[in-house]
Parts: sequence; C-alpha cells; structure tokens
Amino acid sequence: MANPVNISQERWNSETYLTIPKEKGCLCRPVIIDIRKTYFGIFPKERDSASRDVDLLKRTFKQLGFLEPHIISTLDPDSDKYDHPLYSVENLKRKLVSIARSPEFTSDAEIFLLVVLAFGEYGYFYLPNYPISNFQQREPIPAKFSTTLLMSHFNGNNCRNLALKPKIFLVQTCNAQLAQKDRSLFMDGISPPPLATVPIEADLLLYHSEVSGGYTCKMKKETRENLGSVIDQGDRNGGGDERETQACQFVYTLYKEVEALAGQQKDFELTDLILGVNRSLMEFIDKEHYRSDEDNKPWTIEPMIPICVDQLTKRLVLRTNLG
Repeated sequence: MANPVNISQERWNSETYLTIPKEKGCLCRPVIIDIRKTYFGIFPKERDSASRDVDLLKRTFKQLGFLEPHIISTLDPDSDKYDHPLYSVENLKRKLVSIARSPEFTSDAEIFLLVVLAFGEYGYFYLPNYPISNFQQREPIPAKFSTTLLMSHFNGNNCRNLALKPKIFLVQTCNAQLAQKDRSLFMDGISPPPLATVPIEADLLLYHSEVSGGYTCKMKKETRENLGSVIDQGDRNGGGDERETQACQFVYTLYKEVEALAGQQKDFELTDLILGVNRSLMEFIDKEHYRSDEDNKPWTIEPMIPICVDQLTKRLVLRTNLG
C-alpha cells in the first residue's frame, strides 16, 4: 500500500501513532463545538457547566502540548445569525468541510481532535434552535446533528490529509429532560435512551458521555464539601461565584486523569486514559456521588458510563507538555 499522505516513513512503518509534531507542523489544534443554550419551544435549556467545561478542556489540551483550540460557540456575538455555523445543520456541515480542508487541523497536525459540548443523547446532539422573535420559536423541536455525520467529514474518503492519522471525537451530551423528582414517583417506567448504532471506520475513535452537568450543578454546597476532591471542581484561584461552578463530571474526570498520568510519566497511552476516566466515573456512579441530598430526590435519568467506539489501527501514545 502506498503512502497516501505526506508523513514520514518512520511513522508510516511504526506500530504507534507518533505524537511529536513534524517540522513546521503542530501536534494538534483541537476543535470545540460549545452549545450552551438550546431552545425547546420558546424557552431555552442552558448548560450551567459549560464555562468550566471549556476552561478544563483548555487546561487539558495545554498539558498535552496542543495548540489553543478553535471554538465554535453560542457565545459568538453573531451565533443567532443565519450564516453562523450553529444556526442550522447545513451551516455546520459547511463549517466542518472548511475545517477538513484547513491544513492547520489536518495536514500540519499529527492528530485530529474534535469535542462536542451540547444537549443531546447517544448518537446525536441538538443545535441551538434560536427563536425568530421573543415569542416565536424557530422549530418545535431543535435540529439534531448526528455523530455519524460529524465523523464522516473527517474519514479517509472526505479528508485525505487525515488518512492514517488518529481522529478522536469526544462528545459530552447533557440530557435536556434530566430532573429530580420525589422518590414516590421514581418507578414510573422511565428508562435510559437506547444506544444508537455508530458506524465505525479505521482510525476513528468516538468517546461519548451522557454524564450530564446537571448531576453536579444541582448538588448542595454542603454535599460538595463533604465529598471533597471527588467533585471539587471549582477554581480555587478564582473569585466570586466561579468557585462554586461545577463542570460536567466527564470533562472534569478527563482533566484530572490527564493531570495524574502526566505526573507519573512523560508518555501514556490513550487506552490507559480512557480506562482511568471510566474507572473514576464508575466510582462516581456506584457511590451515588451525583445525587443531591436535598429532600432525598433521585434523578429521572441515571448516569451511565460513556461508550467508546475504537477503530484505531495503531497504539496512540500521548506525550505531556514538559515545557
């Protein structure tokens, strides 16, 4: 098989994805799709953990030596305009095509990494669905963007410059229907959403979590203090209310696991990182750390361990940023 892209012969023959950037290249410039607010009817649902999620992701990427991420966000001043990438499915598709054709994300990089922070469920996430006016919704149900469609823009057929390069998709979808309720109403037939079938392809990895930010955002202050480091996600160097803002447990755990691995060794495998994240999340779930003790209310939807669909053809070793 001929070398389809301009990569070194050493890397071509290696059994491991090298994480050292090429000359005049970069290891990775991550892409973050940050959808903080989605309208279901007239009124929006907001992801309270969004600010901390992005902050922790930036710290994680810096620790790995990645460049400053490119962020597509509902915080953009023109995010509600018809030509913004998050305004419609077609707009976002065009933006993804543009990213796939941009050298800084593909040919100049050794890894492709895209993160989605939004409302949604397994297999898709919701776009913002901005109203036309203050009293008129744009669509009764927000537009869905499937993870299958998301990944397809960067496969070997549609993005030749990413052929034989690891393409990692981290998807954190918070469930818009998540709520607490009385224990007497808990057994009312609500079941977790079924797993969607995710097509797989060589050199793609999808790591999808539904451990919603609501599980930690709704905790009482006393509960967070009692649990200590398990959910102590606030910025102790910050001030004001920011110190009390909670991140999604998935994003926070990813950040802490990278920090722990970086403290132990210079290089570590992606599989070790994923196993560490799932182990910590299992503890979070098994010990019911996500439950608020206020009125002893359980959640309508119980958290589940993230799913990981892995078709990488080589070992992916990440190197921490020693600089």
